[in-house]
Amino acid sequence: MDVLKVLHSVPLFNTLEVESLQGMTSLFEEEIFATEKNILREGEFGDSMYIIADGKVNVTKFNSEGKEIFITKLGPGSYFGEVALIDNLPRSANVNTAEETRVLRLRKSAFERQLLHDKTLAINFYRNCLNETLHRMRETATSLTSSKTVLDQKSNRLDKLNADLSDAKMIQDLFISSNQLGSSCFKKYGIKQNHVYRPYLEVGGDFLNLTSFSEDKIGFIIADVMGHGISAALATGVLRSGFAIFSKEYGQDPTELMKRLNDHIYEIFTSLFATAYYAVIDMANSSVKLCKGGHMHPLVWKASESRLLPIDLPGPGLGIIRKARFQELTIDVQPGDKVLFFTDGILEQRNLEGEMFSDERLAQLYCDLCLAKEEHIIQSIYDKFMEFCDNRDLQDDVTLFLLEF
Repeated sequence: MDVLKVLHSVPLFNTLEVESLQGMTSLFEEEIFATEKNILREGEFGDSMYIIADGKVNVTKFNSEGKEIFITKLGPGSYFGEVALIDNLPRSANVNTAEETRVLRLRKSAFERQLLHDKTLAINFYRNCLNETLHRMRETATSLTSSKTVLDQKSNRLDKLNADLSDAKMIQDLFISSNQLGSSCFKKYGIKQNHVYRPYLEVGGDFLNLTSFSEDKIGFIIADVMGHGISAALATGVLRSGFAIFSKEYGQDPTELMKRLNDHIYEIFTSLFATAYYAVIDMANSSVKLCKGGHMHPLVWKASESRLLPIDLPGPGLGIIRKARFQELTIDVQPGDKVLFFTDGILEQRNLEGEMFSDERLAQLYCDLCLAKEEHIIQSIYDKFMEFCDNRDLQDDVTLFLLEF
């Protein structure tokens, strides 16, 4: 390898006199690193400068969460670790090989001995270091000015998006139909209801709604559109509009309503589906008709037996199969019975150990609270859920709805 030629390509050395450069050529050691090998590690002390002769390296840093962030890629003629020749501070970045890489290594101890014998080399080298540092500072300042302009523009756009999201959240909150959740029908028969709705982002893909057919009969739907965030929220709007339209004519016939909703989703979306559970609550006859659309069965607590009622009811998700067929199941409810509907966000949330909350844990907690005659079951479930997941941010939308007869 022509070390002298390589040194001429490096800004720190290219203005040095030929005699000084020739005196340095013997100081460089040639080393070869295999692919994905670490050359410098952030936080460790270095003692050498490296010049890339062949190959490529990735420069990375760790963020505050310990995640390795890519900074840049360096190729032949580039150098790194040069500050180790003049200071004793830990390295500020990681350097890892992207492919087999050959480098020239200059150790600080050897370089300092050379500087003692060649004062001209020392003066010119430190001058070059200062010039290179000032050049990099000017480039950084220019880059920061440009970046600030871009960030200001993006910030304005984000402010507008945040405002739009706030408006979208207000609109989506209407999907929950809070006026119906406090329906006088429930109060007439002494039925209590409570719910928790926590979207993953400002808006989400969970959907909860009720509609009245008479003073004694109410239709209820809980649904979960695939995904979360804005795209899921838009799809939820489609499902909500479909429910508003079809429930007026077919709401008292669960299987027909689910057929209509399924075809509605199937026709509009090509690669999106939803799960749902629909119920018709007939308070005069103390019964609840259930119809499943690929969703988790509700947890039905029978107070007289102090146990959960097993439910066996098939039904595909909405929007998956054209002209899908659904079935219904009628259960009798008595004073003290409770029915808990939920979406899978609560089941699949993981704690710091990677363990899911799970349907088994939810069912056991629900039974324990029912046996203890807990007054605020929904809030207690949510509190225990958040305690389990160490109050971490939600990984999906979470919705719970409880009917207490």
